[in-house]
Amino acid sequence: MTKWLRMSDAEKQIMDIIWATGRPVTTSEIISKLPEDKAWKQSTVLTFLARLMDKNMITATRIGKANHYEPCITEQGYLNIETKQFIKEVHRGSVSGLISALCDSEDLTKEDIEDLMKRLKAQSER
Repeated sequence: MTKWLRMSDAEKQIMDIIWATGRPVTTSEIISKLPEDKAWKQSTVLTFLARLMDKNMITATRIGKANHYEPCITEQGYLNIETKQFIKEVHRGSVSGLISALCDSEDLTKEDIEDLMKRLKAQSER
């Protein structure tokens, strides 16, 4: 993927279903796994799937009468790219700026801080 095209919230909901399923999934399976407050019609889901294919997030394989969709990127890979974009756009590329903002927000728990310190120590030892 050379150019990163961000997913909309609706596209992300579709991707969450595809990732959680862990295997190629059909449109009808996606629709059946949507939350009850998302009463999207099949045409709406197909539009989101087409957009995700255009963004190279998923591929489709025709099996019988149905397309089976599978991800081109793992959920963790997506989160890594989104995090890097967030740091670049919001914190001007400064990871320490992000960490400072987290500390200043007072949202970090003691467990979060301990985990972060372990990860930073492991990273510095590489």
